[in-house]
Amino acid sequence: MNKQLFSYFMVFVVLLSVITIVPKTEAQKRCRKVLNPGTQCLLAKCREDCFKQLNGNGVCVETPPTSGKYTCNCFYNCGPGL
Repeated sequence: MNKQLFSYFMVFVVLLSVITIVPKTEAQKRCRKVLNPGTQCLLAKCREDCFKQLNGNGVCVETPPTSGKYTCNCFYNCGPGL
């Protein structure tokens, strides 16, 4: 009985130490910025401008929906999440 109790105690100690040692990660907050508003989006240029300006990922988004007009939206990391 004492060996079993000791085994349970050791498992508890190991689990507790793992939980307290594992580092906490901070998620990055994602932001969006419209680049060159009012101009038609060209995907290659949008990606290049976004990467150069904000180190982000540029995508063409139809604005407003079903209009056939696309604007360059740059998604980038702008700081730690809240």
